[in-house]
Amino acid sequence: MRLHRNVFRGKVGWAVLAAAIVAAGLVVLPRISGARPPFDPASVPGTQVVWVTAAQGADRGTLELWERGGSGKWERTLATPAWVGKQGISDRAAEGSAYTPEGIFTLTEGFGRSPVESKLPYLPVDSSNTWWWVSDPASPLYNRSYRCAEAECPFDTRAAENLGRTVPQYDYALVIDYNRDPVVAGRGSAFFVHVEAGAATAGCVAVAAEVMRSLLGALQPSRRPVIGMYSS
Repeated sequence: MRLHRNVFRGKVGWAVLAAAIVAAGLVVLPRISGARPPFDPASVPGTQVVWVTAAQGADRGTLELWERGGSGKWERTLATPAWVGKQGISDRAAEGSAYTPEGIFTLTEGFGRSPVESKLPYLPVDSSNTWWWVSDPASPLYNRSYRCAEAECPFDTRAAENLGRTVPQYDYALVIDYNRDPVVAGRGSAFFVHVEAGAATAGCVAVAAEVMRSLLGALQPSRRPVIGMYSS
């Protein structure tokens, strides 16, 4: 099964759980047992799921980490408030919108300005300002990272994110594999889970820096982690 893009669509009927978590203002929690996962386990290929939910049109919701142990039982090991796109979570995400894309997508790599213990491949972004994420739909490098001096980049840098200049958001980041294989020009680019800056995002998911460190330390390629993002 190829999973670098949406592998599961449709609404999930567990909005009450997400709303209760947001209302309670939960922060990162220790291991929690006895709760039923708010997703269809049969639709999840691996054993780690980052689950993000928000009310319809809301820019603030909840991020959870669910993990399946050797016994086959799913446990929620993290729950925290999270920012999403200014327009909420939707299947209408595209270049220029402020929607967070709806669906389930793989998590295969991270990057950041700060060092961290990460089991996923992690690209250290230095302060030389030469690392970019390309959002120029006319470029064959669209929705990819690329390193170049600004004057020499083979794409329009006005339609790209300079990863070294984005503070604190890109101190730590996870790449959401939305529109990455295949890449469709204009469908949307540069969707990440990253450090929050106290406001809604242009489509990414944003959480506290300590949560990012926890996620990067917990997610393992062998467990085929995915992220699910849905509105209620």
